[in-house]
Amino acid sequence: MLAVLATACGGARGATEPTKLHVGISAAFVLSGGGALWTTDHTGGRVVRVDPAAGRVQSSFAVGGYPFGLAYGAGSIWVGSRYRAQVTRFSARTNKRQTRIRVGGSPYALAFGGGSVWVTNEGSGTVSRIGPRRNKVIKTIRVGGNPNGIAFAFRKIWVADFGRGRLLRIDPRRNRVERKIRIPSADWITASPDSLWVSSETGRVYRIDPATMAVEATVTVGTNPLASAWIDGALWVPNIDSATVSIVDPATNAVRRTLSVGQSPIAVARAAGAAWVSSELEGDLWRFETS
Repeated sequence: MLAVLATACGGARGATEPTKLHVGISAAFVLSGGGALWTTDHTGGRVVRVDPAAGRVQSSFAVGGYPFGLAYGAGSIWVGSRYRAQVTRFSARTNKRQTRIRVGGSPYALAFGGGSVWVTNEGSGTVSRIGPRRNKVIKTIRVGGNPNGIAFAFRKIWVADFGRGRLLRIDPRRNRVERKIRIPSADWITASPDSLWVSSETGRVYRIDPATMAVEATVTVGTNPLASAWIDGALWVPNIDSATVSIVDPATNAVRRTLSVGQSPIAVARAAGAAWVSSELEGDLWRFETS
């Protein structure tokens, strides 16, 4: 049984005092979908379901093989297991496992879009496209390098290739890489209404025009930024090695506020009028009210 702890925490400069929710041994990626907030406790081998309005853990369920990336779509939560080269599908209503699907080596991140689940396989340099109707991989796209972040936006699939330092654009109609640009140590991709924001392990976030794939701006944030989120017209960027979140203003392409959080913040998601930041090493979710 997971312990639940909600306490006030200091250190948020220029923001509403946050609260902290303990969810497990670790807290990695975090996702809002199906009326709940979800996070992967990879060390505990579980996915944790949170009621974001009440600020409490509702339930958790076991997922073997180091559960990591998450996606929501077709009424389900899709979970990638890094050590088992598989994606497990769970009902978002009942938490019941529906099926397991074999993918490539070391699945990293997942996205739902265009009627499919898309999975980056860091260990095999591929992207798996899963059809939810038949629960099977319907296409394997070779991209090379070490694909990490993935996003469906502007009717395209976008992949951050950390190994070769590239941003790739995939045409989902042809299941083919149609263009790529150089982004050093590209790690994660977040879409805003008019741009893509690519986190780089160099301590920067690159703003990309999705039509031309031109770099519009480069924003210096904290050390080792990862899974950002677009919240109320700004980009929230978790900086793993700085224990901070940088809030980037798109009007100035600069950090307008820095928030202190727990150790190793990996991901941010919005739910119930708040920004939720995972603290991997402490197994916590930090909640900042945004509305």
